[in-house]
Amino acid sequence: MAIAKLRLRGGPYDGMSVDWDVPDADDPPTTYQLKLHGPHEATETVEYRRVERAPEAAAESWVYETPSATTG
Repeated sequence: MAIAKLRLRGGPYDGMSVDWDVPDADDPPTTYQLKLHGPHEATETVEYRRVERAPEAAAESWVYETPSATTG
């Protein structure tokens, strides 16, 4: 396994960096799901999609975003 470093855009995790254990860090899966735990044990799944490689100088390798991040 390898570590892919992600930058998340949109949703409740906007701007967060995440280390993700994946089979191939040069080609991580196209979607990344996080469970958001709310009050009273309610959970919501937030899906992020791979959109691009991060800029060369960035600490992360990949940018993932929610569909709402592109639609406003």
